[in-house]
Amino acid sequence: MENEQTVPTSSAGKATGTTVGQAKETWSEVMFYLALFFGVLHFSAILMQVVGMFAHTALRKEFAVPFQSSVMMGNVYLAFLAAYVGQKEFVRWLKRADDEILSGTDAKKVTRGIYIVIIWAVFTGVVMYVKSMSFIAEVPDTLYYTLGEVLALLCGTEASKYLRNRQATKRNQTASSIENYGDRAIDLCKAKGSIDNELCQMEFGLSRDQAYRLLNKLENTGKIKAVGMGKATKYIES
Repeated sequence: MENEQTVPTSSAGKATGTTVGQAKETWSEVMFYLALFFGVLHFSAILMQVVGMFAHTALRKEFAVPFQSSVMMGNVYLAFLAAYVGQKEFVRWLKRADDEILSGTDAKKVTRGIYIVIIWAVFTGVVMYVKSMSFIAEVPDTLYYTLGEVLALLCGTEASKYLRNRQATKRNQTASSIENYGDRAIDLCKAKGSIDNELCQMEFGLSRDQAYRLLNKLENTGKIKAVGMGKATKYIES
């Protein structure tokens, strides 16, 4: 048929082309390099501004600055940087398994974001030192603004990693509780004839959600079966 679309395939018969994951990775890299471009531009503008002030104050000469930094320039840089960081965090929350915990190496790995903060922090420190030596009249406000914003983005990223790890740890603990109480729940069901969510909470000290997961897993494995509906649901031995 003329309107029928075909999917390119390789010799092995598998579909070829760009996957969704590759497209997301490409988008992330585009955002990073745009942020890098505007970051270098912004950095260079502040540097030229500082050099101009140094020439005027320390050398008593006038230095023609091609362009100066501005809040707008900083906002454009930070917008692309935030888009890159936000997309990376969004993908991190989606692609990791619920029970996956970041390894010590991953948690402590020096990322691009940390390098960016280090560069801006060192630059700010150097400029502040030059100012303290009275070689320049002031530290550009845009430099303080930019350092504060990149620090805020880094803190947000680290907070996201912490919450993701905490959530994964909690899920692992819940899964461990289910494994530990599975056999005991079966024995309790045999002894009492049936069990329910409230009984599991009382006997094992579980939360309502943990008791639900325990009973649901036992039912899915065919060890017990549900009788009734809603809050009146009880479980009997299969």
